[in-house]
Amino acid sequence: MEFGLVFVFAGAAVAALLGFIGSAIGMGIAGRAGSAVTAERPELFGKVLLMQALPGSQGIYGLVGAFLILNFAGLLGGGDATNLTIGMGLQYLMVALPIGLAGLFSGIQQGAVSGTGISMIAKDDTLIGRAIVLSAMVETWAIFGLLVSFILLTVI
Repeated sequence: MEFGLVFVFAGAAVAALLGFIGSAIGMGIAGRAGSAVTAERPELFGKVLLMQALPGSQGIYGLVGAFLILNFAGLLGGGDATNLTIGMGLQYLMVALPIGLAGLFSGIQQGAVSGTGISMIAKDDTLIGRAIVLSAMVETWAIFGLLVSFILLTVI
């Protein structure tokens, strides 16, 4: 196996794993807040579940980033990836950083905002829309990370 190919695999793994870790931590933070609220007010379970699910999107973006890296490198869809140099492989690894790091940090922070949003819903469940908007604002940075990674892929 050529070293260029190793860096492509590392890039795909970094994109996916950092997004997964950010989502897992964020969903854990929101889930702890949600468990406390639903123990007292079980009728809010649906709204709490929605708030807990929001930080899960960073994992999806990381997975999309991994697929894009593998596809652009020619490893998916019958492309030819046998001529990847070490330099090209390192470029694919660098492409993983915007989506991976944005997914990691925004997933954690979105979980914190979702957790406080769950507390807000516990006090007044009509505020669910505001809680969702506040949490979604954090997700914007993960979307930008995916966009930057995509743009970088188009110039390799």
